[in-house]
Amino acid sequence: MHGDARFPAAASVTGDLARFEWLSVDRLSMPMLPTLAQQVIEVAADPDVSVARLSAIVSKDQVLAGRVLGLANSAYSSPLQPISTIPEAVVRLGTNAIRNVVVTVCYTSRMQDPATYGARGHVLVDHAIGTAYLARLVAERCHVSPEEAFLFGLLHDVGKLVVLKSAFDHRRKTGRAVPDEEIAAAIDGHHADLGGVALRQWRLPETLEEPVRFHHRYLHAQTYPREAAVAYCANLLSHRYGFGCEADAGGADDTVFTFLEIEDSWIDEVDARAPGLFDVARRFLS
Repeated sequence: MHGDARFPAAASVTGDLARFEWLSVDRLSMPMLPTLAQQVIEVAADPDVSVARLSAIVSKDQVLAGRVLGLANSAYSSPLQPISTIPEAVVRLGTNAIRNVVVTVCYTSRMQDPATYGARGHVLVDHAIGTAYLARLVAERCHVSPEEAFLFGLLHDVGKLVVLKSAFDHRRKTGRAVPDEEIAAAIDGHHADLGGVALRQWRLPETLEEPVRFHHRYLHAQTYPREAAVAYCANLLSHRYGFGCEADAGGADDTVFTFLEIEDSWIDEVDARAPGLFDVARRFLS
């Protein structure tokens, strides 16, 4: 543990954050990860967890259980025959995939709170889900854990929620709205570092924290630069396809593809696959 007592990664936030009085370390407003998601993350970390225990947690929430069943029966998992129970879904998808579905549904439901995040929440949901699936594809190609990549791809922009929630809470407490241009500047300059703060606050492993914190500067990651590069690459591709943002056809010549040893032919394949995967993901997870 290091840094601020409430937000132990706060000391790692770089740059001129201090100029944003409403976003100072002692005023940060953290989006909370729902208890159910925390439980599933902890249980899934146990390699000996039973199907029955994980199924019991998922079954507590009917909406969540429906999403898990839907995904298990979707083209995502190439089902041979329909399934109708959560234990069957856990066996088909696997422990880590179930964890990712639960975290995705819980996380994106919070992001769509219109009072806090306004119209941006829905856009951030689309971008998070699109980047998560692309991170999984990139990770498979680069011999990085696909399920871990899905999760850090999903959470890569959580720092934007920290900024938006802090601005919302500032207005609620003081009656003074933070100017849009100031919010935009805080997001542009600090969302990656603040994402690291959020993941540390949620007590998620460093294997997720570093790729989130360094997803715009992967060579600065001390322990997991390859994972951070996967996060950067997935985010780049998500912008290429316009997942939750305006499409930008550029980026195919970025040096990250050389760093990860990704060929043009692989990018061509993803160009063909990505939109379909994104449509499936949005249908079952958002």
